[in-house]
Amino acid sequence: MKKCLIFGLIVCGVALNQFALAGTWKDSFEDDIISEWTIFNESPEKEKWWIHEGEAIGETAKGANLVSFWLTGDSKWQNYTMSCRAQITKFNNDATGFGLLLYFRSEELSGYMFRIEHAPDRARILKILPPPQPTVPLGGLDIVVETDKWYQLAATVYENGTLEFQIDQEILRVVDHNPRLKSGQAGLAVGSGQARFDDVEITGANIPNGGPGKSFSVEPRAKLATTWGHLKSY
Repeated sequence: MKKCLIFGLIVCGVALNQFALAGTWKDSFEDDIISEWTIFNESPEKEKWWIHEGEAIGETAKGANLVSFWLTGDSKWQNYTMSCRAQITKFNNDATGFGLLLYFRSEELSGYMFRIEHAPDRARILKILPPPQPTVPLGGLDIVVETDKWYQLAATVYENGTLEFQIDQEILRVVDHNPRLKSGQAGLAVGSGQARFDDVEITGANIPNGGPGKSFSVEPRAKLATTWGHLKSY
């Protein structure tokens, strides 16, 4: 019993240390400012992102076999949690999905994607590796994916290689035994359809307090064409 208690205190200490003195970056999309967001390797005829009535909307064209990434933040961001509300509003085909990107590095085309997919209905954590290596599924969870239903999403990359994806009350947790933990941008993702996002929050030890149109006080706790098909078509 004593050993279990000590182990539990150590785990809690690691988690608290990771997010101690953390800052929070927010975007609720109420001010229509998108200057801090960019479409990765944009193909205007196949994908678009915009803000409407206080929500961010991402969409890929019918027949476009790609996943569109909308990125924010700094490539030096690390040890952070990203959360938001999200919903699917249009299905183009069985590959429709949406989710969050963490630790994404544009220069080497790598990172982690926490994704909800339709047909089969499931949540997955994917490890994006530099081409020509394939994207690696690290784990999955069966869920029911409904149109026009808001899901509360949260994703975290821990220093020990543990990855956690929470969808409402469901939690998917996996361990990457060969983690890519340098750092990277955060982002939103949509493929083969249209999705809406709102209330984005990114919290971590080296995340600045702020975000488009927001003012925060500091608290003590606070186109690589040859590879594009590889990255955007899983």
